[in-house]
Amino acid sequence: MLALEQTTYLGSATVLHAAGGRIKLELPDEHVWAISALAFPYQPVLGDEVLAVGQPGKWYVIGVIKGTGPTTLTAPGDLALAAPRGRITMTAAQGIELRADEVRVAASKLELLAKSVFERFTDATRWVKGVFQFRAGRVRTRVDGTYDLAAERIVERAKKDVKIDGEKIDLG
Repeated sequence: MLALEQTTYLGSATVLHAAGGRIKLELPDEHVWAISALAFPYQPVLGDEVLAVGQPGKWYVIGVIKGTGPTTLTAPGDLALAAPRGRITMTAAQGIELRADEVRVAASKLELLAKSVFERFTDATRWVKGVFQFRAGRVRTRVDGTYDLAAERIVERAKKDVKIDGEKIDLG
């Protein structure tokens, strides 16, 4: 019986095809099928550079060197992310999108910073127990129907002209 020495390869490989948990790899001198043994839910795609280990008949992908495929974390039930003594930071080059029937944000302080904000609602309500302050360089309001303002007291000041234009103006 002749025993041939089998060496174990550990190095980079290029993804040629991915189907389910199997990945076709291009190694330096051959093409092989490997099984994903990644500790995170990454899905390799054509052209990715991965870290492969194995020998004839047994190949595994154990790392991602340069990847462009998606990483999808799926939970069959509730999913909780927690950092009880730290922060959770999310960063994305092309945006972050949240989709749900209901989104609730609870915080003792909420700060939003943006160059521009666009909001679209069917109905909206804002309830403020204390003072609601609004500062703007300019304000423009357009209302298709009735504009109803009710207050115990209204104080309006202008440094220049005040214009009120309407078919009928009732004072008192």
